[in-house]
Amino acid sequence: MNSRFAVSSRGIRVPHRQKDPIDVRFDGERIWSFNPERDRMRLHPSWVRWPTAVQPYLDGSAEVSLVRHGSGEIAFSEQVSFGASTAPIRLVDPAGHPLAVDKTGHLQRMFARTDRAMTEAVLDSVEQVLRDLREECGLDAFLSFGCLLGAVRSGHLIGHDSDADVSYLSPHTHPFDIIRENKRAEATMEARGWRITRMSAGDFKIWITPGGGRRVGIDVFAAFHVDGTFYMVPSVTGELDRSALLPVGEVTLEGRRFVAPARPADLLEVLYGPTWQVPDPSYSFHASHATARRMNGWLRNNRKHLRHWGDFYRSKPSSRVPPTPSPFAAWVAGRLEPHQQVLDVGSGNGRDAVYLAEQGHRVTALEGSKAARRSTRRLGVQHSVAVRPRELNLNDLSSILISGARFAHLERPPQIYARFLLDAVERDARQNFFRWAQMIQRRGGETFLEFRTWRSTLRAGAFPSKHRTLLRPNRVVAEIEQYGGSVVHREEGVALAPFEDEDPRICRLVVRWT
Repeated sequence: MNSRFAVSSRGIRVPHRQKDPIDVRFDGERIWSFNPERDRMRLHPSWVRWPTAVQPYLDGSAEVSLVRHGSGEIAFSEQVSFGASTAPIRLVDPAGHPLAVDKTGHLQRMFARTDRAMTEAVLDSVEQVLRDLREECGLDAFLSFGCLLGAVRSGHLIGHDSDADVSYLSPHTHPFDIIRENKRAEATMEARGWRITRMSAGDFKIWITPGGGRRVGIDVFAAFHVDGTFYMVPSVTGELDRSALLPVGEVTLEGRRFVAPARPADLLEVLYGPTWQVPDPSYSFHASHATARRMNGWLRNNRKHLRHWGDFYRSKPSSRVPPTPSPFAAWVAGRLEPHQQVLDVGSGNGRDAVYLAEQGHRVTALEGSKAARRSTRRLGVQHSVAVRPRELNLNDLSSILISGARFAHLERPPQIYARFLLDAVERDARQNFFRWAQMIQRRGGETFLEFRTWRSTLRAGAFPSKHRTLLRPNRVVAEIEQYGGSVVHREEGVALAPFEDEDPRICRLVVRWT
């Protein structure tokens, strides 16, 4: 064993000459795999940081083994203590099944830890999904990504995979037509009883429950050609002729025949590169900046940051957000006339929405994250007040216009409340918010804003800084005025929104749009 490896709460120290993927095991169970060349910290290249999904569990003790994936050689094995607890660390689901970090960074139950009956149930659903896509939706659908890779490489599901993937080749070459086709397919599949979550304008996820309390996703990805170049959602591009995909062929997976591309190896090389035949549990997709930007512009801009906030409100760190109201909520409540209609935008766990409802106001909590809306609903029940959680996606212009039109026609203009919203979204979403507020409050009402300024800091570990933008108040005021708003009150300072060891410099604005 190599003594230059080390494990601590900080991460994993890896020798510079180590190039091959490493499997990380806790008490013999693989919980994660990483690629040292790709995953080293930029400022501290001897170290690899723990995945975000694992960090909340690092309080206790475990026998940690680092295993070279290719050779199976144990490079490090020691009992390691993390945090203050001495209890054994267990990464398991509520039923006690082992979990591991998947290719998207989530903790999931892998196929290697799935019994035969559940595997067959998953494959039954994959067969039916392909049949429905082809026969009911009229799509040229086939097995893809991990399922296709496992079928071609070994005839079995990949042990470190946790979901299923299918794709279809669209005959269309314009993103608008591709989006319409994908949404028609979603509607058809929903009508057939499938439970679906929209992931982008070019893909959706079908949820199945094969038993044992487990939920498995079957992703349905659009593939298409634009100007002769092949693209596949989420962010795949390359040179691949239609003849490599159609007419479809077949592959064998777990002893079953599945519809597959005409030349599976050609697609797999575009998806995974020339080394696709070599197993690598640390593999993750990394699209070029140009490809990601193009696919975002065509299909994904309306999903920005939704996954981050969904993960946050499902994770342990979200419990650090107190259920008690913020100082800003009390400040706004003191300025409101009785019995107002209040729209809390970016309501988070709902603590301020619930507080304002307790003051006698009719509150609608508007959030893009479904997990946050569930938290709001639970908190309202606990406090015995009626708060209406509703979806609002500031990245999606259609969501903005539909919601804005609905609230603009209320008998009395509502009040708008947005705490720490402007610094949590990008400029285009911020401008969509101003457009939305201006639609709603043309006849009256005020918009109450609080945000971190550029003179602030982000020290609180519960809120990663990469999802916050420290703003210049003068620039925000200029944007408001660009959309016809007038700032009728402005104040800045510290001690307005302290949290743990953070006391950021805050700006509060009150805006009228009449």
